[in-house]
Amino acid sequence: MISRTIFAAVLIAGTAGTALADVEVNTPGAKVRTPSGGVDIKVDRGTADRSMMPKPDWVGRPLFSIDGKRLGEVVAVTDGKVYADIGGFLGLGESRVMLRSTQIGSATEERIVAKVTEAEAKDLPKSEEKSAR
Repeated sequence: MISRTIFAAVLIAGTAGTALADVEVNTPGAKVRTPSGGVDIKVDRGTADRSMMPKPDWVGRPLFSIDGKRLGEVVAVTDGKVYADIGGFLGLGESRVMLRSTQIGSATEERIVAKVTEAEAKDLPKSEEKSAR
């Protein structure tokens, strides 16, 4: 609430006229600087690791590509890696592949989304992992 009030005051001060002095507000993740006569807003989103830690309850969930194509199903999660059977039809011709945690974009109750396209998924490393968990 205080940062909104400060931001509003800064905007008003920045548009009131050119005779006002420079105003700078620094808050974690955002920097607002309003030199007289204009507003410049910079937001630092940081460089934190954006990977997701795979969870055992992902087993059985469908795996989708970043372009919305169903790739297959998660069959195992071990040591921060996700194993999925992709491709094929009715269990014939499918390949077991391994994805690292950095290759997972999102996970919901309905699906796991990988940060790869359908075409890129075909080049994922093949795996001999046979366990279901």
